[in-house]
Amino acid sequence: MTSDAVEGGEGHRKDDGQGTVHVPVLLGESLQALDLAAGLVVIDGTCGTLGHGRDIVSAIGPDGWYVGLDQDTEILARARAVLGGTASVRGRVSLHSVVYSRMGEVLAELDLASCDRVLLDIGLNSMQIDTPERGFSFLMDGPLDMRMNREHGQPLGKWLARVTEAELADVIYQYGEERHARRIARAIVRERGRGGLHRTLELAEVVRRAIPDRGRQRIHPATRTFQALRIAINDELGELERGLRAALKVLVPNGRLVVITFHSLEDRIVKQFMKEHMELPFKKPITPTPQECRDNPRARSAKLRCGIKREVAA
Repeated sequence: MTSDAVEGGEGHRKDDGQGTVHVPVLLGESLQALDLAAGLVVIDGTCGTLGHGRDIVSAIGPDGWYVGLDQDTEILARARAVLGGTASVRGRVSLHSVVYSRMGEVLAELDLASCDRVLLDIGLNSMQIDTPERGFSFLMDGPLDMRMNREHGQPLGKWLARVTEAELADVIYQYGEERHARRIARAIVRERGRGGLHRTLELAEVVRRAIPDRGRQRIHPATRTFQALRIAINDELGELERGLRAALKVLVPNGRLVVITFHSLEDRIVKQFMKEHMELPFKKPITPTPQECRDNPRARSAKLRCGIKREVAA
């Protein structure tokens, strides 16, 4: 059985003749859903290296305000370097190293009462995946880390050293939707007991051996397990739920929230939240075109949903 080893993520990198740049997923579709105009205040809650941000800044112009948030301080440092080419609007661009659920606090610091648009691109940045020492990849050897912000929290290796087999199986099953979760958890705990689990490729190999050949699909055997562990280490679903509530609170009436997700757990949360609290300009999620999926296989699972904040009843 062949295995598609492409790892999920937000975008990809390509050479535009002037160096390697990050290309976000669903860029054109995101800008269209945001319905941008000059002078708007826009929060980019997962700004990364400004893959969407550069076009947003251009669309809202010098009278707009772009507020970029990202908990990954290493990625945000690259975003600040990108701003070197946007000196004309630098006074209306603000970058903050913070989780996106704290967007209300950031607006208050800027003396802004509200915003017009919020964008949340929940996927991993390609630079995170492609940097082995971050520990996200099951294709490249690195430490067992997986933290979005390496200045805070507990790296994966320490968490794996103490988690029980039952807890580990639940995480892999719930967050990875992996039907072989118990077998994988048992194998990880067994390997941990032997003292041989320290690197990403070691973990990926343990997972691969734990899954029977007949149970393997086109994706890499470690895909769902690595996804599950990353979600657990970073409390990604909890942050998403908090972030959606924060966005609804800071948006002006008729303001727009655009969210791009990369797996069904995230998408279900976003779908239910928007259904309960917002108007929906389109009922079904927007997905990448076949051409985008060919250009960037990491985009294939992306879904974009848009919600409009209801006007306050008179």
